Amino acid sequence: MDAADAACDTPDPAAARAERHVRLLAELAEIGMDLAREIRRQVLDPSEDEPPAAELALTFSRVARAVRQTVALEARLAEDRRTRPAERSALSVATRWRSTRRKRQVEEIVSDIIEAEPHLELEADRLLADLDERLHDGDEEADFADRPIGELVARICRDLGIDPDWSRFEAEDWAIEEARAQTPGSPFADPPDAPPDPPRPAHDPPKTAH
Repeated sequence: MDAADAACDTPDPAAARAERHVRLLAELAEIGMDLAREIRRQVLDPSEDEPPAAELALTFSRVARAVRQTVALEARLAEDRRTRPAERSALSVATRWRSTRRKRQVEEIVSDIIEAEPHLELEADRLLADLDERLHDGDEEADFADRPIGELVARICRDLGIDPDWSRFEAEDWAIEEARAQTPGSPFADPPDAPPDPPRPAHDPPKTAH
């Protein structure tokens, strides 16, 4: 066997790792479905020792979301295995690196907003799960690489129904830079000047005699 044949017979570590990840995700999805079925059984046939229906509903919601995320990630990995790297995305390596780094930064900022607001305490788990799902959407890679941090944070908070206290971030380097540069779309850029009010008449028009 020559060197070329040996190279062909050598397993691709990346492919083997991807295959293992797909198997693990499939197992996780099945475990999640088992949990969902058990919650359904508890709702339909409750006993004295089981949690109240409201608690079971919240647990089911979290399990269902986890299953959806697992299935979506499993499908994405399977698609990646079928698609050649050159066709998978037109984004450059540098763009992907910037996107990954900025996603991490945005995740830290939004997570801090969620965990710092007392009125969001009961919804924190759901909001953090929704944030994670949003950040793993591969359709927005280019946006995360190119858009200002403040705009990305504001957009995600708006989608999650959160109204941040922006004054908490005024001393952050990214906020100072966006305020200095008046970056369009940033919450730290001054709002555009309002259009002037239309001129008011100097006096009321004379009344017409009837």
